[in-house]
Amino acid sequence: MSAERFDIFFSGQIIEGHDEVEVRARIGRIFKANPKQLEQLFSGEPIKIKSAVDLDKAVKYRVTFRDAWALIDIKPISTASTAQPQAQTTQPPPVSPAPAKDEVELLPPQTGSLIDCAAEVIPAVIPNIDGITLGSNAGPLDETEPPPLANIDTHNLTLGPARSEAVLDEREPPPPANINTSDLTLSTPNTGTLEDCQQPVEAIELPDISALEIAESKAKF
Repeated sequence: MSAERFDIFFSGQIIEGHDEVEVRARIGRIFKANPKQLEQLFSGEPIKIKSAVDLDKAVKYRVTFRDAWALIDIKPISTASTAQPQAQTTQPPPVSPAPAKDEVELLPPQTGSLIDCAAEVIPAVIPNIDGITLGSNAGPLDETEPPPLANIDTHNLTLGPARSEAVLDEREPPPPANINTSDLTLSTPNTGTLEDCQQPVEAIELPDISALEIAESKAKF
């Protein structure tokens, strides 16, 4: 088991996106703190809440505070005892140095969280773009030089005279249909039906089957 000890500080820093009133209520339930004690914890100045704890207990404190949406600062005693803790800034709390391989101790089953093993991620600073303005949209989207125009000499070309007999299809046209319409007459408008134009269909005479008889079937099934 590691002999290194740590001091734990809290300066009221909460996880971004959570309400401070709710975080205060959660911290108050953890420590059974009264309103005056909560004001001191959330004053912004680092308050030592635990001294000389081992790594296992320090990790449990970090998990407990994260469950309450708050962040703590864990510092080795060798550093915390020789220098006055500095006030917390907007930067995330520093990560405690990882123990040596021979100092690693397994936690009890079903305890801890993988988030404790994750490295702290410092968000990148978004640059100020207030002074950036969009240019005019009057210019072309493609600013490359256009290709030169084709130089085609057409002064030797002439158009021939228009010919009324010119056709695209020079094959001989078929002879006109010879249809005799001399016996056709027009009916009075709005009279007659399409049935009058139908050709009469002659009925087929049925043969005489009166002499036929149905024989008795001898087949056995």
